Amino acid sequence: MADEKVLNGENLKRAVLEDVDMECAVFSGSNLFCAAVTNSTLDEMRIEESSMENAQFRNMAMRGTSFQSLDMHGAAFANANLTGAEVKHLDMSGAKLEHLSMADSVFESIGFSGTQFNKCIWGNATIDGIPVRDLLSAYKELHNN
Repeated sequence: MADEKVLNGENLKRAVLEDVDMECAVFSGSNLFCAAVTNSTLDEMRIEESSMENAQFRNMAMRGTSFQSLDMHGAAFANANLTGAEVKHLDMSGAKLEHLSMADSVFESIGFSGTQFNKCIWGNATIDGIPVRDLLSAYKELHNN
């Protein structure tokens, strides 16, 4: 694709990115440790084999974004639209996700240990092929809530 922005092996450790349009960009093998990204568009972006440990994402458009083989433990997402995202082979332990729309997203092989979800919209999202609505229903039944 002619408009594709490719960042391969970039060191964006502790970078602060605001009001950035990275639609259809590719991050591969990059370091986004403790980076902060706000008020930006990352729709249809591909992020793979990168470190995003303790990164912060706020007020984001990330529709259809693909996250593959990432270290995202301790990352924070707030007020983001991840509708239709594909999220595979991630460590999201200790992450905080708040006010996210994740309808129609697919999560596979994710480490969610200690991850906090607050006011997230799951829609038809799945985790390892199981609809999230079924997982939440089973949880509520188990805990009589």
